[in-house]
Amino acid sequence: MRSDPHRLQDILDAIAAIQRHTPATREEFNATEPIRSHILLHVQIIGEAASKLSQQLRDDNPQVPWKSIMRMRNIIAHVYFGIDWNEVWQVAVRDVSPLGIQIQAILASQPEENC
Repeated sequence: MRSDPHRLQDILDAIAAIQRHTPATREEFNATEPIRSHILLHVQIIGEAASKLSQQLRDDNPQVPWKSIMRMRNIIAHVYFGIDWNEVWQVAVRDVSPLGIQIQAILASQPEENC
């Protein structure tokens, strides 16, 4: 079983992957199916990792919109024909950067693990 710090790092890695490949414009996003798929996959990874964090960690960090993050993952995984691409775009350009800052702060507050 992966620990909370590992799952937090998974979230940061997915955020970095989104940021590396998010196009400058919505038009380019719309026109580039592999980029849309890449971003969608990493948004789903963020939600999956968030859902596997301990309830205690989520409860201790109410500033993070955990329920919205996990809800987005469930929509991607189960309602794939109903994906709102505008919402995916907004997540990529509006939400992942502030989320990354929050996750980095949480990760920095975690006790060191013995490996």
